[in-house]
Amino acid sequence: MGNFKHRIVYQIWPRSFKDSNGDGIGDLQGITGKLDYIKSLGADTIWLSPIYATGNKDYGYDIDDYYKINPEFGSMEDFDELLHQSKNLGIDIVMDLVANHTSDQHPWFQEAVKSKDSPYRNYYIFKQGKRNKKGELLPPNNWLSAFGGSAWQKDPNSDEFYLTLFTPNQCDLNWENEKVREGIYEIMRFWLDKGILGFRMDVINTIAKKEGLPPAGKGKKLDFPFEHIVSLPKSHEYVKEMHEKILSQYEDVFTVGEGMVTSLEDLNAYTRPEEKKLQMMFQFDVHLIGCGPLGKFDFRKGYRWTPKELKDLIIRWQIGVEKGGGWLGNFLSNHDQPRQVSRFGHDGAFRRKSAKSLAMLNFTLRGTPFLYQGEEIGMTNCHLEEEDWRDFEAINDFKVLQEMMHLPKPLARKVIQKMTRDHARTPMQWSDEKNAGFTTGTPWMKVNPNCSYINVEKELKRENSILSFYKKLIEIRKSSEVLSTGSFVPVDIDNKKVLSYLRQQGEETYLIVINLSGSLAEANLMDVSAYNFKPVLCTYDTLPFMPSIKLQPYEGRLYKV
Repeated sequence: MGNFKHRIVYQIWPRSFKDSNGDGIGDLQGITGKLDYIKSLGADTIWLSPIYATGNKDYGYDIDDYYKINPEFGSMEDFDELLHQSKNLGIDIVMDLVANHTSDQHPWFQEAVKSKDSPYRNYYIFKQGKRNKKGELLPPNNWLSAFGGSAWQKDPNSDEFYLTLFTPNQCDLNWENEKVREGIYEIMRFWLDKGILGFRMDVINTIAKKEGLPPAGKGKKLDFPFEHIVSLPKSHEYVKEMHEKILSQYEDVFTVGEGMVTSLEDLNAYTRPEEKKLQMMFQFDVHLIGCGPLGKFDFRKGYRWTPKELKDLIIRWQIGVEKGGGWLGNFLSNHDQPRQVSRFGHDGAFRRKSAKSLAMLNFTLRGTPFLYQGEEIGMTNCHLEEEDWRDFEAINDFKVLQEMMHLPKPLARKVIQKMTRDHARTPMQWSDEKNAGFTTGTPWMKVNPNCSYINVEKELKRENSILSFYKKLIEIRKSSEVLSTGSFVPVDIDNKKVLSYLRQQGEETYLIVINLSGSLAEANLMDVSAYNFKPVLCTYDTLPFMPSIKLQPYEGRLYKV
Protein backbone atom coordinates (compact mmCIF):
# COMPACT_ATOMS: atom_id res chain seq x y z
CA MET A 1 0.00 0.00 0.00
CA GLY A 2 3.02 2.32 0.26
CA ASN A 3 3.29 2.69 -3.53
CA PHE A 4 1.16 5.84 -3.69
CA LYS A 5 3.72 7.69 -1.55
CA HIS A 6 6.36 7.25 -4.24
CA ARG A 7 4.34 8.36 -7.25
CA ILE A 8 5.00 11.47 -9.36
CA VAL A 9 1.65 12.73 -10.69
CA TYR A 10 1.34 14.91 -13.80
CA GLN A 11 -2.03 16.62 -14.08
CA ILE A 12 -3.51 17.21 -17.52
CA TRP A 13 -6.40 19.54 -18.26
CA PRO A 14 -7.24 17.89 -21.60
CA ARG A 15 -8.95 20.85 -23.26
CA SER A 16 -5.73 22.89 -23.20
CA PHE A 17 -3.00 20.24 -23.45
CA LYS A 18 -2.63 19.23 -27.13
CA ASP A 19 -5.01 19.37 -30.08
CA SER A 20 -4.50 16.56 -32.59
CA ASN A 21 -7.20 17.40 -35.16
CA GLY A 22 -7.03 21.18 -35.60
CA ASP A 23 -10.41 22.06 -34.05
CA GLY A 24 -8.73 24.26 -31.42
CA ILE A 25 -9.58 21.97 -28.50
CA GLY A 26 -7.12 19.59 -26.82
CA ASP A 27 -8.06 15.92 -27.05
CA LEU A 28 -7.15 12.35 -26.09
CA GLN A 29 -5.11 11.65 -29.22
CA GLY A 30 -3.16 14.82 -28.44
CA ILE A 31 -2.32 13.41 -24.99
CA THR A 32 -1.35 10.03 -26.45
CA GLY A 33 1.04 11.82 -28.80
CA LYS A 34 2.79 13.46 -25.83
CA LEU A 35 3.21 10.38 -23.60
CA ASP A 36 6.93 10.15 -24.39
CA TYR A 37 7.32 13.74 -23.18
CA ILE A 38 5.56 12.92 -19.87
CA LYS A 39 7.68 9.79 -19.50
CA SER A 40 10.86 11.81 -20.12
CA LEU A 41 9.94 14.07 -17.19
CA GLY A 42 9.95 11.09 -14.86
CA ALA A 43 6.22 11.14 -14.10
CA ASP A 44 4.65 7.70 -13.63
CA THR A 45 1.03 8.77 -13.15
CA ILE A 46 -1.32 11.04 -15.13
CA TRP A 47 -4.34 12.64 -13.49
CA LEU A 48 -6.82 13.46 -16.22
CA SER A 49 -9.28 16.25 -15.43
CA PRO A 50 -12.80 15.15 -16.50
CA ILE A 51 -13.13 13.72 -20.00
CA TYR A 52 -16.78 12.60 -19.68
CA ALA A 53 -19.73 13.81 -21.77
CA THR A 54 -20.55 17.34 -20.61
CA GLY A 55 -22.36 20.55 -21.50
CA ASN A 56 -19.17 22.47 -20.60
CA LYS A 57 -20.92 24.83 -18.17
CA ASP A 58 -18.02 24.07 -15.82
CA TYR A 59 -15.75 22.47 -18.44
CA GLY A 60 -16.23 18.84 -17.59
CA TYR A 61 -17.19 19.07 -13.93
CA ASP A 62 -20.84 19.16 -15.03
CA ILE A 63 -21.24 15.59 -16.23
CA ASP A 64 -24.06 14.46 -18.53
CA ASP A 65 -22.91 10.84 -18.78
CA TYR A 66 -20.14 9.20 -16.73
CA TYR A 67 -19.86 6.30 -19.17
CA LYS A 68 -19.23 8.36 -22.32
CA ILE A 69 -16.26 10.42 -23.51
CA ASN A 70 -16.80 14.09 -24.36
CA PRO A 71 -16.89 13.94 -28.19
CA GLU A 72 -14.69 17.07 -28.33
CA PHE A 73 -11.95 14.91 -26.78
CA GLY A 74 -12.53 11.84 -28.96
CA SER A 75 -14.06 8.42 -28.45
CA MET A 76 -13.88 5.54 -25.97
CA GLU A 77 -11.53 3.85 -28.48
CA ASP A 78 -9.23 6.87 -28.16
CA PHE A 79 -9.33 6.51 -24.39
CA ASP A 80 -8.59 2.78 -24.57
CA GLU A 81 -5.63 3.52 -26.84
CA LEU A 82 -4.34 6.19 -24.41
CA LEU A 83 -4.64 3.72 -21.53
CA HIS A 84 -2.88 0.99 -23.52
CA GLN A 85 0.00 3.23 -24.67
CA SER A 86 0.40 4.70 -21.15
CA LYS A 87 0.69 1.25 -19.61
CA ASN A 88 3.31 0.28 -22.20
CA LEU A 89 5.40 3.20 -20.92
CA GLY A 90 4.83 2.36 -17.25
CA ILE A 91 2.44 5.29 -16.73
CA ASP A 92 -0.86 4.83 -14.88
CA ILE A 93 -3.99 6.94 -15.32
CA VAL A 94 -6.06 8.49 -12.56
CA MET A 95 -9.53 9.80 -13.47
CA ASP A 96 -11.51 12.61 -11.93
CA LEU A 97 -14.50 11.34 -9.95
CA VAL A 98 -17.20 14.01 -9.63
CA ALA A 99 -19.57 12.49 -7.09
CA ASN A 100 -21.07 15.54 -5.35
CA HIS A 101 -23.21 16.55 -8.33
CA THR A 102 -24.23 15.72 -11.89
CA SER A 103 -25.20 18.15 -14.60
CA ASP A 104 -28.85 19.05 -15.14
CA GLN A 105 -28.62 17.09 -18.43
CA HIS A 106 -27.81 13.79 -16.70
CA PRO A 107 -30.56 11.15 -17.24
CA TRP A 108 -31.14 10.92 -13.46
CA PHE A 109 -31.91 14.62 -13.23
CA GLN A 110 -33.94 14.66 -16.45
CA GLU A 111 -36.15 11.99 -14.87
CA ALA A 112 -36.21 13.80 -11.51
CA VAL A 113 -37.79 16.98 -12.92
CA LYS A 114 -40.51 15.14 -14.83
CA SER A 115 -42.63 14.66 -11.73
CA LYS A 116 -42.59 14.98 -7.95
CA ASP A 117 -43.42 11.27 -7.90
CA SER A 118 -40.44 10.26 -10.02
CA PRO A 119 -38.26 7.66 -8.24
CA TYR A 120 -35.30 9.82 -9.33
CA ARG A 121 -36.59 12.83 -7.40
CA ASN A 122 -34.84 11.51 -4.31
CA TYR A 123 -31.53 11.22 -6.20
CA TYR A 124 -31.19 15.00 -5.73
CA ILE A 125 -31.99 17.55 -3.02
CA PHE A 126 -35.37 19.12 -3.68
CA LYS A 127 -37.07 21.34 -1.10
CA GLN A 128 -40.27 23.35 -0.93
CA GLY A 129 -39.78 27.09 -1.51
CA LYS A 130 -41.00 29.76 0.96
CA ARG A 131 -43.52 32.49 0.26
CA ASN A 132 -42.88 36.01 1.50
CA LYS A 133 -45.58 38.49 2.61
CA LYS A 134 -46.16 39.49 -1.00
CA GLY A 135 -46.77 35.86 -1.91
CA GLU A 136 -43.56 35.59 -3.96
CA LEU A 137 -41.88 32.20 -3.98
CA LEU A 138 -38.36 32.31 -2.51
CA PRO A 139 -35.65 29.65 -2.13
CA PRO A 140 -35.90 27.32 0.92
CA ASN A 141 -32.97 28.95 2.73
CA ASN A 142 -30.17 31.52 2.38
CA TRP A 143 -27.46 29.19 1.08
CA LEU A 144 -25.01 30.87 -1.28
CA SER A 145 -23.39 28.91 -4.12
CA ALA A 146 -19.59 28.62 -4.26
CA PHE A 147 -19.67 30.66 -7.48
CA GLY A 148 -21.97 33.42 -6.16
CA GLY A 149 -25.77 33.83 -6.11
CA SER A 150 -28.33 31.52 -4.52
CA ALA A 151 -27.46 27.82 -4.25
CA TRP A 152 -31.06 26.98 -5.22
CA GLN A 153 -32.64 26.68 -8.66
CA LYS A 154 -36.41 26.71 -9.19
CA ASP A 155 -37.93 23.47 -10.43
CA PRO A 156 -39.86 24.45 -13.57
CA ASN A 157 -42.73 22.05 -12.78
CA SER A 158 -43.44 22.65 -9.07
CA ASP A 159 -43.04 25.01 -6.09
CA GLU A 160 -39.83 23.21 -5.14
CA PHE A 161 -36.21 24.20 -5.61
CA TYR A 162 -33.18 21.95 -6.12
CA LEU A 163 -29.73 22.45 -4.60
CA THR A 164 -26.80 23.56 -6.82
CA LEU A 165 -23.84 24.44 -4.60
CA PHE A 166 -21.57 25.20 -7.56
CA THR A 167 -22.83 26.33 -11.00
CA PRO A 168 -26.63 26.47 -11.49
CA ASN A 169 -26.29 23.45 -13.81
CA GLN A 170 -24.49 21.25 -11.26
CA CYS A 171 -27.23 19.55 -9.23
CA ASP A 172 -26.17 18.18 -5.84
CA LEU A 173 -26.76 14.48 -5.36
CA ASN A 174 -28.58 13.15 -2.31
CA TRP A 175 -26.02 10.78 -0.81
CA GLU A 176 -28.52 9.65 1.83
CA ASN A 177 -30.19 7.71 -0.95
CA GLU A 178 -28.52 4.30 -1.16
CA LYS A 179 -29.34 4.10 -4.88
CA VAL A 180 -27.25 7.23 -5.51
CA ARG A 181 -24.31 5.70 -3.69
CA GLU A 182 -24.68 2.43 -5.61
CA GLY A 183 -24.88 4.42 -8.86
CA ILE A 184 -21.58 6.16 -8.08
CA TYR A 185 -19.96 2.87 -7.10
CA GLU A 186 -21.05 1.35 -10.42
CA ILE A 187 -19.31 4.20 -12.27
CA MET A 188 -16.14 3.61 -10.26
CA ARG A 189 -16.29 -0.11 -10.99
CA PHE A 190 -16.67 0.55 -14.73
CA TRP A 191 -13.48 2.64 -14.93
CA LEU A 192 -11.44 0.49 -12.55
CA ASP A 193 -12.36 -2.59 -14.59
CA LYS A 194 -11.04 -0.78 -17.66
CA GLY A 195 -7.67 -0.62 -15.93
CA ILE A 196 -7.30 2.88 -14.54
CA LEU A 197 -5.27 3.25 -11.33
CA GLY A 198 -7.81 5.24 -9.33
CA PHE A 199 -9.49 8.58 -8.74
CA ARG A 200 -8.99 12.18 -7.77
CA MET A 201 -12.27 12.87 -5.97
CA ASP A 202 -13.80 16.28 -6.57
CA VAL A 203 -15.04 18.14 -3.42
CA ILE A 204 -15.47 14.75 -1.76
CA ASN A 205 -15.81 16.25 1.73
CA THR A 206 -19.07 18.04 0.80
CA ILE A 207 -21.13 15.02 -0.26
CA ALA A 208 -23.15 15.00 3.00
CA LYS A 209 -25.43 17.93 3.91
CA LYS A 210 -26.68 18.86 7.39
CA GLU A 211 -30.03 17.23 8.15
CA GLY A 212 -32.91 19.68 7.72
CA LEU A 213 -30.73 22.06 5.64
CA PRO A 214 -30.69 24.85 8.27
CA PRO A 215 -29.86 28.48 7.30
CA ALA A 216 -26.22 29.47 6.92
CA GLY A 217 -24.51 32.01 9.20
CA LYS A 218 -27.02 34.32 10.85
CA GLY A 219 -29.67 33.29 8.36
CA LYS A 220 -30.47 36.83 7.17
CA LYS A 221 -28.50 37.33 3.95
CA LEU A 222 -27.02 34.90 1.45
CA ASP A 223 -24.16 33.02 3.07
CA PHE A 224 -22.04 30.01 2.08
CA PRO A 225 -23.06 27.05 4.30
CA PHE A 226 -19.55 25.85 5.25
CA GLU A 227 -20.75 24.56 8.63
CA HIS A 228 -23.59 22.56 7.01
CA ILE A 229 -21.70 20.89 4.16
CA VAL A 230 -17.95 20.62 4.90
CA SER A 231 -16.64 17.33 6.30
CA LEU A 232 -19.74 16.31 8.23
CA PRO A 233 -19.52 12.94 10.05
CA LYS A 234 -21.80 11.46 7.35
CA SER A 235 -19.25 12.33 4.62
CA HIS A 236 -16.68 10.28 6.50
CA GLU A 237 -19.17 7.40 6.74
CA TYR A 238 -19.90 7.53 3.01
CA VAL A 239 -16.21 7.54 2.05
CA LYS A 240 -15.63 4.61 4.42
CA GLU A 241 -18.47 2.72 2.75
CA MET A 242 -17.00 3.56 -0.68
CA HIS A 243 -13.69 2.08 0.44
CA GLU A 244 -15.34 -1.04 1.80
CA LYS A 245 -17.59 -1.69 -1.22
CA ILE A 246 -15.30 -0.62 -4.07
CA LEU A 247 -11.78 0.55 -3.32
CA SER A 248 -10.82 -2.43 -1.16
CA GLN A 249 -12.01 -4.84 -3.87
CA TYR A 250 -9.16 -3.81 -6.19
CA GLU A 251 -5.42 -3.94 -5.63
CA ASP A 252 -3.80 -0.61 -4.66
CA VAL A 253 -6.40 1.82 -5.98
CA PHE A 254 -4.94 5.34 -5.97
CA THR A 255 -7.18 7.86 -4.20
CA VAL A 256 -6.73 11.55 -3.57
CA GLY A 257 -9.53 13.69 -2.17
CA GLU A 258 -10.13 17.34 -2.90
CA GLY A 259 -11.27 18.72 0.44
CA MET A 260 -12.94 22.11 0.39
CA VAL A 261 -11.47 24.21 3.26
CA THR A 262 -10.50 21.00 5.00
CA SER A 263 -8.91 21.23 8.45
CA LEU A 264 -5.73 19.50 9.54
CA GLU A 265 -7.63 17.15 11.87
CA ASP A 266 -10.08 16.34 9.15
CA LEU A 267 -7.46 15.62 6.52
CA ASN A 268 -5.82 13.17 8.90
CA ALA A 269 -9.17 11.53 9.65
CA TYR A 270 -9.75 10.99 5.91
CA THR A 271 -6.24 9.70 5.16
CA ARG A 272 -4.93 7.68 8.13
CA PRO A 273 -4.49 4.14 6.74
CA GLU A 274 -6.39 2.55 9.65
CA GLU A 275 -9.47 4.68 8.83
CA LYS A 276 -9.79 2.85 5.48
CA LYS A 277 -11.03 5.88 3.52
CA LEU A 278 -8.59 7.73 1.22
CA GLN A 279 -4.85 7.52 0.65
CA MET A 280 -4.27 11.28 0.56
CA MET A 281 -5.93 14.66 0.34
CA PHE A 282 -5.14 18.16 -0.87
CA GLN A 283 -5.19 21.15 1.46
CA PHE A 284 -5.90 24.69 0.26
CA ASP A 285 -4.61 26.92 3.06
CA VAL A 286 -1.46 27.67 1.07
CA HIS A 287 -3.54 28.64 -1.97
CA LEU A 288 -5.81 30.94 0.01
CA ILE A 289 -2.90 32.90 1.48
CA GLY A 290 -3.60 36.63 1.21
CA CYS A 291 -7.34 36.04 0.62
CA GLY A 292 -10.18 36.97 2.99
CA PRO A 293 -12.39 34.37 4.74
CA LEU A 294 -14.82 34.14 1.79
CA GLY A 295 -12.17 32.62 -0.46
CA LYS A 296 -10.09 33.54 -3.45
CA PHE A 297 -12.20 36.46 -4.68
CA ASP A 298 -12.30 37.98 -1.18
CA PHE A 299 -9.81 40.76 -1.86
CA ARG A 300 -10.10 42.54 1.51
CA LYS A 301 -6.58 41.54 2.58
CA GLY A 302 -5.32 42.85 -0.75
CA TYR A 303 -3.75 39.45 -1.56
CA ARG A 304 -0.76 40.58 0.47
CA TRP A 305 1.23 37.92 2.31
CA THR A 306 4.76 37.53 3.58
CA PRO A 307 7.28 34.71 2.98
CA LYS A 308 7.05 34.03 6.73
CA GLU A 309 3.28 33.46 6.50
CA LEU A 310 3.75 31.04 3.60
CA LYS A 311 6.55 29.26 5.44
CA ASP A 312 4.51 28.93 8.66
CA LEU A 313 1.58 27.43 6.74
CA ILE A 314 3.81 24.86 5.05
CA ILE A 315 5.46 23.89 8.36
CA ARG A 316 2.10 23.65 10.16
CA TRP A 317 0.70 21.25 7.58
CA GLN A 318 3.86 19.19 7.20
CA ILE A 319 4.24 18.62 10.94
CA GLY A 320 0.50 18.29 11.61
CA VAL A 321 -0.11 15.64 8.96
CA GLU A 322 2.97 13.64 9.94
CA LYS A 323 1.98 13.69 13.63
CA GLY A 324 -1.63 12.89 12.78
CA GLY A 325 -0.70 9.86 10.67
CA GLY A 326 -2.26 11.17 7.46
CA TRP A 327 -0.86 11.84 3.99
CA LEU A 328 -0.82 14.95 1.77
CA GLY A 329 -1.04 15.40 -1.95
CA ASN A 330 1.32 18.37 -2.47
CA PHE A 331 0.78 20.85 -5.28
CA LEU A 332 1.49 24.50 -6.02
CA SER A 333 -0.65 24.78 -9.14
CA ASN A 334 -3.57 23.02 -10.80
CA HIS A 335 -6.54 23.69 -13.10
CA ASP A 336 -8.27 25.79 -10.40
CA GLN A 337 -5.32 27.97 -9.33
CA PRO A 338 -3.29 30.79 -10.85
CA ARG A 339 0.11 29.77 -12.20
CA GLN A 340 2.47 29.02 -9.30
CA VAL A 341 5.36 31.16 -10.54
CA SER A 342 3.00 34.17 -10.70
CA ARG A 343 1.34 33.36 -7.36
CA PHE A 344 4.26 32.35 -5.12
CA GLY A 345 7.32 33.33 -7.14
CA HIS A 346 8.17 36.09 -9.60
CA ASP A 347 7.03 35.97 -13.22
CA GLY A 348 9.42 38.75 -14.32
CA ALA A 349 13.16 38.96 -13.79
CA PHE A 350 13.25 35.99 -11.37
CA ARG A 351 10.84 33.74 -13.27
CA ARG A 352 13.35 30.99 -13.97
CA LYS A 353 14.93 31.14 -10.51
CA SER A 354 11.63 31.16 -8.64
CA ALA A 355 10.18 28.40 -10.87
CA LYS A 356 13.11 26.17 -9.87
CA SER A 357 12.93 26.96 -6.16
CA LEU A 358 9.17 26.27 -6.11
CA ALA A 359 9.81 22.96 -7.86
CA MET A 360 12.42 22.14 -5.21
CA LEU A 361 9.84 22.92 -2.53
CA ASN A 362 7.11 20.75 -4.05
CA PHE A 363 9.38 17.73 -4.65
CA THR A 364 11.13 17.70 -1.28
CA LEU A 365 8.14 18.06 1.05
CA ARG A 366 6.59 15.05 2.76
CA GLY A 367 3.60 13.92 0.69
CA THR A 368 2.97 12.85 -2.91
CA PRO A 369 3.98 15.55 -5.43
CA PHE A 370 1.56 16.68 -8.15
CA LEU A 371 2.69 18.88 -11.02
CA TYR A 372 0.40 20.63 -13.46
CA GLN A 373 0.92 20.91 -17.21
CA GLY A 374 3.21 23.82 -18.08
CA GLU A 375 4.59 24.30 -14.59
CA GLU A 376 7.70 22.38 -15.68
CA ILE A 377 8.57 25.14 -18.18
CA GLY A 378 7.62 28.02 -15.88
CA MET A 379 4.36 29.04 -17.58
CA THR A 380 2.90 32.24 -16.11
CA ASN A 381 -0.44 33.94 -15.66
CA CYS A 382 -1.76 35.58 -18.82
CA HIS A 383 -3.27 39.06 -19.08
CA LEU A 384 -6.91 38.29 -19.86
CA GLU A 385 -9.51 40.93 -20.72
CA GLU A 386 -13.21 40.24 -20.12
CA GLU A 387 -13.67 38.93 -23.67
CA ASP A 388 -10.90 36.37 -23.02
CA TRP A 389 -12.57 34.86 -19.94
CA ARG A 390 -13.99 31.38 -20.44
CA ASP A 391 -14.56 30.21 -16.87
CA PHE A 392 -18.10 30.35 -15.44
CA GLU A 393 -16.68 31.20 -12.03
CA ALA A 394 -14.85 34.29 -13.35
CA ILE A 395 -17.76 35.55 -15.45
CA ASN A 396 -20.31 35.00 -12.67
CA ASP A 397 -18.20 36.33 -9.81
CA PHE A 398 -17.45 39.47 -11.83
CA LYS A 399 -21.20 40.21 -11.64
CA VAL A 400 -21.44 39.13 -7.99
CA LEU A 401 -18.56 41.38 -6.91
CA GLN A 402 -20.36 44.34 -8.45
CA GLU A 403 -23.92 43.49 -7.40
CA MET A 404 -23.44 41.91 -3.95
CA MET A 405 -20.15 43.47 -2.84
CA HIS A 406 -20.84 46.81 -4.59
CA LEU A 407 -17.36 46.93 -6.11
CA PRO A 408 -16.73 49.43 -8.90
CA LYS A 409 -16.36 47.59 -12.21
CA PRO A 410 -12.60 48.33 -12.68
CA LEU A 411 -11.80 46.94 -9.20
CA ALA A 412 -14.03 43.88 -9.75
CA ARG A 413 -12.19 43.28 -13.03
CA LYS A 414 -8.80 43.50 -11.27
CA VAL A 415 -9.88 40.97 -8.61
CA ILE A 416 -11.01 38.47 -11.27
CA GLN A 417 -7.88 39.03 -13.36
CA LYS A 418 -5.73 38.31 -10.31
CA MET A 419 -7.28 34.97 -9.32
CA THR A 420 -9.26 33.54 -12.26
CA ARG A 421 -8.91 29.83 -13.03
CA ASP A 422 -8.47 30.85 -16.69
CA HIS A 423 -4.76 31.52 -15.96
CA ALA A 424 -4.21 27.78 -15.61
CA ARG A 425 -6.25 26.97 -18.69
CA THR A 426 -4.46 28.88 -21.44
CA PRO A 427 -3.10 26.36 -23.93
CA MET A 428 0.09 24.44 -23.18
CA GLN A 429 3.10 26.13 -24.78
CA TRP A 430 4.89 23.52 -26.90
CA SER A 431 6.84 25.75 -29.28
CA ASP A 432 7.16 29.29 -30.62
CA GLU A 433 5.09 28.37 -33.68
CA LYS A 434 1.65 29.90 -34.20
CA ASN A 435 -0.65 29.12 -31.24
CA ALA A 436 2.35 27.78 -29.30
CA GLY A 437 2.22 24.50 -31.24
CA PHE A 438 -0.99 23.63 -29.34
CA THR A 439 -3.25 23.60 -32.41
CA THR A 440 -3.20 24.20 -36.16
CA GLY A 441 -6.70 25.69 -35.84
CA THR A 442 -8.15 28.55 -33.80
CA PRO A 443 -7.52 27.86 -30.10
CA TRP A 444 -10.61 27.72 -27.88
CA MET A 445 -9.06 30.35 -25.61
CA LYS A 446 -6.26 32.90 -25.74
CA VAL A 447 -2.69 31.62 -25.96
CA ASN A 448 -0.26 33.45 -23.68
CA PRO A 449 1.84 35.73 -25.95
CA ASN A 450 4.97 34.84 -23.95
CA CYS A 451 4.93 31.44 -25.70
CA SER A 452 7.49 32.98 -28.06
CA TYR A 453 10.13 32.45 -25.36
CA ILE A 454 8.42 30.17 -22.80
CA ASN A 455 7.85 26.83 -24.51
CA VAL A 456 8.90 23.17 -24.34
CA GLU A 457 11.00 23.28 -27.52
CA LYS A 458 13.16 26.15 -26.24
CA GLU A 459 13.47 24.54 -22.79
CA LEU A 460 14.74 21.31 -24.34
CA LYS A 461 17.56 23.23 -26.05
CA ARG A 462 18.41 25.61 -23.20
CA GLU A 463 21.25 24.90 -20.79
CA ASN A 464 20.18 24.85 -17.12
CA SER A 465 16.53 25.02 -18.14
CA ILE A 466 13.57 24.81 -15.77
CA LEU A 467 12.56 21.61 -17.55
CA SER A 468 15.94 19.92 -17.01
CA PHE A 469 15.83 21.05 -13.36
CA TYR A 470 12.45 19.29 -12.95
CA LYS A 471 13.87 16.12 -14.49
CA LYS A 472 16.84 16.15 -12.09
CA LEU A 473 14.59 16.80 -9.10
CA ILE A 474 12.19 14.00 -10.04
CA GLU A 475 15.12 11.61 -10.51
CA ILE A 476 16.47 12.51 -7.05
CA ARG A 477 13.01 12.14 -5.49
CA LYS A 478 12.42 8.74 -7.07
CA SER A 479 15.81 7.37 -6.08
CA SER A 480 15.48 8.46 -2.46
CA GLU A 481 13.21 6.77 0.08
CA VAL A 482 13.78 9.54 2.62
CA LEU A 483 12.34 12.24 0.30
CA SER A 484 9.19 10.15 -0.08
CA THR A 485 8.54 8.91 3.44
CA GLY A 486 11.13 10.47 5.77
CA SER A 487 10.33 12.89 8.59
CA PHE A 488 10.07 16.64 8.08
CA VAL A 489 12.12 18.65 10.59
CA PRO A 490 12.08 22.46 10.28
CA VAL A 491 15.32 24.38 10.86
CA ASP A 492 15.88 28.13 11.52
CA ILE A 493 12.15 28.47 12.21
CA ASP A 494 12.13 32.21 13.03
CA ASN A 495 13.75 33.23 9.73
CA LYS A 496 11.40 35.66 7.97
CA LYS A 497 12.42 34.85 4.41
CA VAL A 498 14.05 31.42 4.30
CA LEU A 499 12.35 28.03 4.66
CA SER A 500 14.89 25.38 5.77
CA TYR A 501 14.13 21.80 6.73
CA LEU A 502 15.61 18.35 7.05
CA ARG A 503 14.14 15.19 5.57
CA GLN A 504 15.37 12.31 7.73
CA GLN A 505 15.02 8.57 7.87
CA GLY A 506 17.49 6.18 9.44
CA GLU A 507 21.00 7.18 8.37
CA GLU A 508 19.80 9.25 5.41
CA THR A 509 19.41 13.04 5.76
CA TYR A 510 18.71 15.82 3.27
CA LEU A 511 18.73 19.56 4.00
CA ILE A 512 16.60 21.90 1.90
CA VAL A 513 17.14 25.68 2.08
CA ILE A 514 14.85 27.97 0.05
CA ASN A 515 14.68 31.77 -0.02
CA LEU A 516 10.95 32.42 -0.50
CA SER A 517 11.56 36.14 -1.10
CA GLY A 518 12.65 38.33 -3.99
CA SER A 519 15.47 39.89 -1.98
CA LEU A 520 18.78 38.76 -0.48
CA ALA A 521 18.46 36.63 2.65
CA GLU A 522 20.55 34.75 5.15
CA ALA A 523 19.92 31.30 6.62
CA ASN A 524 21.24 30.42 10.08
CA LEU A 525 22.02 26.69 10.03
CA MET A 526 24.16 26.41 13.16
CA ASP A 527 21.74 23.81 14.58
CA VAL A 528 22.62 21.36 11.80
CA SER A 529 26.26 22.35 11.27
CA ALA A 530 27.51 19.06 12.75
CA TYR A 531 26.26 17.19 9.65
CA ASN A 532 28.64 16.68 6.75
CA PHE A 533 26.39 18.11 4.02
CA LYS A 534 27.34 17.98 0.34
CA PRO A 535 25.44 19.95 -2.35
CA VAL A 536 23.15 17.83 -4.56
CA LEU A 537 21.18 20.43 -6.54
CA CYS A 538 21.14 24.23 -6.46
CA THR A 539 19.08 26.81 -8.36
CA TYR A 540 22.06 29.19 -8.70
CA ASP A 541 25.70 28.11 -8.35
CA THR A 542 26.58 24.87 -6.60
CA LEU A 543 28.10 26.07 -3.32
CA PRO A 544 29.33 24.16 -0.26
CA PHE A 545 27.39 24.02 2.99
CA MET A 546 28.16 26.71 5.60
CA PRO A 547 26.55 27.28 9.03
CA SER A 548 25.46 30.67 7.71
CA ILE A 549 24.35 30.84 4.07
CA LYS A 550 23.73 34.02 2.11
CA LEU A 551 21.01 33.42 -0.47
CA GLN A 552 20.12 35.22 -3.68
CA PRO A 553 16.44 36.05 -4.43
CA TYR A 554 14.44 32.80 -4.72
CA GLU A 555 17.55 30.70 -4.32
CA GLY A 556 17.10 27.06 -3.39
CA ARG A 557 19.69 24.51 -2.31
CA LEU A 558 19.46 20.79 -1.70
CA TYR A 559 22.17 19.16 0.42
CA LYS A 560 22.69 15.57 1.48
CA VAL A 561 24.79 14.06 4.27
